[in-house]
Amino acid sequence: MADLEEYHMEEIDDNPILLDDEGTHDMVVQDVIPSYSYKSSFYKSSESCAQFPGHIKQEDIKIEDVVRQYALCFLPAKSICRFKTVSKEWLKWIDSPFFSHKQTNHFKHVSGLFCQFPGESPSFISFNPVAYGVPGPTLRFLPEPIDVRTSCNGLLGCQSRLGDNAYYICNPVTKEWRVVPKPTLYHGPETAIALAFEPDALKFGAQYELVCAVTLPDRAALLFEIYSSRTNSWRVCTAMCLELDALPLNGDGFYIRGFVFWETQSGAVLGFDLKEEEYGILSLPPSSNPNGALTELRGELCYLLPHKEDDAWSIEIYGNMDMSLRRVIPLHSEVLGHLVDGQCRALAFVNDDTMIIALGMKVIAYHVRAHKMERVSDARTDGFVRYLPYVNSLAPVGPFMRNTALYP
Repeated sequence: MADLEEYHMEEIDDNPILLDDEGTHDMVVQDVIPSYSYKSSFYKSSESCAQFPGHIKQEDIKIEDVVRQYALCFLPAKSICRFKTVSKEWLKWIDSPFFSHKQTNHFKHVSGLFCQFPGESPSFISFNPVAYGVPGPTLRFLPEPIDVRTSCNGLLGCQSRLGDNAYYICNPVTKEWRVVPKPTLYHGPETAIALAFEPDALKFGAQYELVCAVTLPDRAALLFEIYSSRTNSWRVCTAMCLELDALPLNGDGFYIRGFVFWETQSGAVLGFDLKEEEYGILSLPPSSNPNGALTELRGELCYLLPHKEDDAWSIEIYGNMDMSLRRVIPLHSEVLGHLVDGQCRALAFVNDDTMIIALGMKVIAYHVRAHKMERVSDARTDGFVRYLPYVNSLAPVGPFMRNTALYP
């Protein structure tokens, strides 16, 4: 597992975000339209259709029933909540666990960023305030002050600032939360975590894991301790990381397709395979710096690095197993305007064609294909702040607690 051989980056020629056929910076949009054969055995003939059960008639199916059953699950949680007032039937359907399961599996669009400044309550930056939002962005429904540390497919992993620094898993939309049992190992301040949650249409209950890279206090080594929602318990993996390039870790990590990744302070990436419970080390580009960011692009690991030459900013995209340069995306000065003189920090790549960057005192969504810039929010530079991509989902937490004073 030392080289993470089973984790492959998509080839550059197959990814229009990375490079087009001419090697230029213009984007190519590829629409994949499934084709069907009318001669397929899966299609019934007109004769067999005529024999469809007589008690089910076309006039019995109403458009509102079709929308409720098949369309609502593709909407973000905030938009769905508005439809609770349509009727009692819609309210009952939207509040059902089965609908939450459907929506979690169908809606996976990154909807905004959870951010938190040191010592303050968290907040939510919505990419579209009309469509995306949460009723409690400060997470005050939790029983104690917390820090938001990790996010994955609609769930947040938080840690208490008080007492034994307990971990919490919560959904800010439903205000459901679960306190995680006390781990076996001592999780000191250098412990880096990542929440791994992959919605599965075949698994009704939410199953997620909190993966913790724990630094041993008496030696330069890392152990991996994992909390599983399925068993509501911790397990310590047998793998022990003794690589000097993996120590110390540069904050918390994130999950992609069975792997968890953490950036290290020595300019490397520590990867952990959840299935095999083994680790590996990848090298970041030599020019990596605190303004760069590990992120996901089309389901693969990438590294975004801002670069300024003369008066022009660009974002370099590194990927593949060797973290080689895959693409350079210019941030056109005519789009950035006066912001070109500010400091640029890469935050994330979301929804396949949108880069989120902090430029000067602004958080910017830069739409790569359209070469359009959209101001998302004002940014602050006092103290360290981390921005976590968030999906506006109804993802269930499982057996949970509620703060009844805030959520009746």
